[in-house]
Formats: sequence, C-alpha cells, structure tokens
Amino acid sequence: MNALFLVLEERGQSVSWSKEEGATLTLAVDGETVRFCVLEITESLRHLLTPEEQKHPWMAPKWDYKLTGKLQFRVGNLPYSAGVRGTWSDGKCQRLENCIGDFIVGLRVAAAAIKKNRQETEERERRWEEERKQREEQRRKAEEHKRKAEFVTELMRNWEEAQCVRTFVKALTECVGRLELPHVEKLDIQQVVEWTTKYAEFLDPLSDLPDSIAEFVHPERRYPWLN
Repeated sequence: MNALFLVLEERGQSVSWSKEEGATLTLAVDGETVRFCVLEITESLRHLLTPEEQKHPWMAPKWDYKLTGKLQFRVGNLPYSAGVRGTWSDGKCQRLENCIGDFIVGLRVAAAAIKKNRQETEERERRWEEERKQREEQRRKAEEHKRKAEFVTELMRNWEEAQCVRTFVKALTECVGRLELPHVEKLDIQQVVEWTTKYAEFLDPLSDLPDSIAEFVHPERRYPWLN
C-alpha cells in the first residue's frame, strides 16, 4: 500500500478515505471517483456439521471461510457489465507488489468504464424522466378532454331541459287561456308560470353565456385546486 501511494503521489494523485463506517479508499481518476481496496482472499469450504449442529442442521452455516494469506487489489465500484479487469491478486507466479504498475493502468481503464456507465445511466434516467413527463402530459390532456366533454354535455343537457321547461310554460299558458277559471285560480297558476319561467332561465346556459364560457376555458378560476 505504501508503494502504491508513493507511485500515485508521484503522478499528482492522492488517495482519500472517508470517515464513514465501512468506507473504502477512493481516488479521482480523469474526473471519476474510483473506489478500491486491498483485501485478503478467503476460500469457501462446505461446512461440516458438528454433533451439536446435527440436532438442528437448518440453523448451521452452509459455508466456512478460510483465510489464504493471498492479497488482492480490487476496484469496488466497477460496473458488473463493464467487461474490464477489476482485480489483481497474489498467485503462483506473481506477487501483488509487482502488479502495482498494472493496477494503476487498470485504474484508468476502470475510471473510463465507470464514466461510460455513469453517462449511460444518466442518459437512461433522462429518457425515463422525459417519458414520464410525456405520459403525465398525455394523462393531463386526456383528463382535460374528458372534463370539457362532460362540461359541454352538461351544458347541452341543461339547455335541452330549459327548452322543455319553456315549452311546458307555453303550453300551460295556452291551456289557461282556453279555460274559464276564477280570477284567484288564474293568479295561482300565474305564480307557477312565473317561477317556471325563471327556472328555465336558471337552467339555460345561454342566459349567462360569458360565465359558462369562462368556466369552460378557465376552470381554475372556479376550482383553484386545478392550478
């Protein structure tokens, strides 16, 4: 590690180590943060049950891990699909201290892979966000279309009902004109005619057209929560 740090310092690069628990060493390479570590390789051995564990085998571990004494440089944040080398280890014919040069070169290759993955991820997220916005806009347009269709349908329904009420008022007036009724009864019927006439005006959206159009075009003025 000391030899590695010296070589990096000669290249004008410095290693940092966050104080956070479990943090790894990091190095800025070509503008990308590369995390790496030195670790001892372990060997996985299938666990042999002890007599006590044989009573409850489901509670026993499946594997035992044995330290091998072999060390390894490992890049920690190399994308899984990068397809570039991320480890340098002690072996039968090589020692880790003789891999420092290759490891430093590998850090630059890893940084390029990390950068490419980051850019692809950002581009993918940008597309997802754009698609989300498009879906949201389509949903908003569909809801607005539905609102306007329902609004116009209600206007038509109210207009038709107003026309029916006016037709009834006309028929009622004509009927009263043909009948010989006491004056008091005619006054009572006239009250019905007057109220029904006003009711028709209330129903008819054309009687207050600017207000109806304003609600169609600017619903937020009547329903502030639509803003």
